[in-house]
Amino acid sequence: MMPLTDEVYIRDAHEGDVETIALLMADLGYPTSVSEMRNKLKNIFSHPDYRTIVALLNNEIVGFSGLMRGLSFERSGKYVRVISFVVKKTIRNKGIGKLLIKASEEWALEQGADNVVISSGNRGERKVAHIFYQKMGYAIKSSGFFKEL
Repeated sequence: MMPLTDEVYIRDAHEGDVETIALLMADLGYPTSVSEMRNKLKNIFSHPDYRTIVALLNNEIVGFSGLMRGLSFERSGKYVRVISFVVKKTIRNKGIGKLLIKASEEWALEQGADNVVISSGNRGERKVAHIFYQKMGYAIKSSGFFKEL
């Protein structure tokens, strides 16, 4: 574990974190069962291009960042995409999100990435998150499209 403040630590997620990550996914607006999350994380943990980090406050997981590294088509170099990012609803605005973003960016630099891209839905409840990302130096650059198959 790497201490970032007196109380907050960032570390890699592991199988024992599945239940808490499932609860945090509900805070993100994507309710999921523990068994569903276990299956998702089993695949994610075994894939070398993915990393999941968690933030602990007083030894309790209070947030996580799900990361994926990739190669760009439109630019030279590598990028890291923040696929899932959440801090527990009851403790937001205490700097934990900033620490998670910084830890995500540090991993991106370690991977030789030129940039970080954050995926975030265009739902109304995500407006506060979008403001947070902009305060962290991220610019709105594109729209995404989704089609269920």
